[in-house]
Amino acid sequence: MHKRNLLFSFLFILFAFTSCQKELIGGNQDYKTLGTSARGFLSSEIYTSLEIQISYMPGYQPDAASLSNLSFFLNIYLNKPGGIRISEQQIAASGKANLSLEDIVKIEKRNRSLLTDGNVITAHILITDGSLSGNDVLAKSYWNTSICLFGKTINENSGGSGQITRSGLMTTLLKHEFGHLLGLVGQGTPMQMDHKDVENGAHCSDTHCLMYYTVETMNFGPNNPPADFDAHCKDDLKANGGK
Repeated sequence: MHKRNLLFSFLFILFAFTSCQKELIGGNQDYKTLGTSARGFLSSEIYTSLEIQISYMPGYQPDAASLSNLSFFLNIYLNKPGGIRISEQQIAASGKANLSLEDIVKIEKRNRSLLTDGNVITAHILITDGSLSGNDVLAKSYWNTSICLFGKTINENSGGSGQITRSGLMTTLLKHEFGHLLGLVGQGTPMQMDHKDVENGAHCSDTHCLMYYTVETMNFGPNNPPADFDAHCKDDLKANGGK
């Protein structure tokens, strides 16, 4: 019976993470279900500024251009009159080639120091030295203010002959995953018209949209990935308090 209970607990935790729709533990304003802070990010009703904390492992510091691109992009859609600030810190290497979502959560909680409070909403971006176990994704948003980018996998899929530049890929992934924090598609930000790709979760059905599901996996064909949201996603964001 004891083993059976342990197996049930493990399966429950695994389902909670892989669905990206359940919360593992409670928090105050962070560590909640993905998409629940969408309006908080988009509008200035409660939070007038945004602080993004980036925790990167050795060898995987994001380049300045990709962070500048992210800030510029967010300023297009977010009502944050108090500004958007990005800080960086190097953290210890994981020492693992593959990381589970449980590993990622432990690393975030050990290193995250900025939490949503007062009129400041925060987001934490973890950049790891390992890949996501059993998955080919390059990045993952898993809680309402939490994102992970898999640095090793990103490096293997960028910067080489015939590949997208590393800065270009990093920019694309940062924008895509923030789209999930903003509640796209239909997970926290209501759709004004149905454009959800029901076979691939909270992603857009438009192949030319930044929120198309293949953007996370580099399976977008020979062309560069989409650079922006499509008209439907833009309408959704505006209706939920965005610019």
